[in-house]
Amino acid sequence: MTFPALDRIEALARNLDGWQRELGARMAELEQSSAEGASDSGLVTVVAAADGKILSTEINARAMRFDSYTLAEEFTAAANRAQEAAAARVREIVGEVMGNAPAAERRADDGYGHDRY
Repeated sequence: MTFPALDRIEALARNLDGWQRELGARMAELEQSSAEGASDSGLVTVVAAADGKILSTEINARAMRFDSYTLAEEFTAAANRAQEAAAARVREIVGEVMGNAPAAERRADDGYGHDRY
């Protein structure tokens, strides 16, 4: 008698080391990644790290002609876009790693001819 669940557990155990190495490499990549966002006018640019921390800001000299309210809106828009782009990159990398995870390779049936869900 075979036990499909046991076969899946054995396959998971065999692949776990490789998956952990890949995860470690991708996490290091994530820590080094950043994303840029620009304001609507393009005069304010912000760079954010993967964790959302603002790394740098560049304000074009022409942006200094804006009143303080408009300049604040420009900065806020650029910062939000940079953080959104950084979060998207995190989701992309995590999705790639999780898509390659051994647990992601699930069969639709239970091994006895019945649907799992």
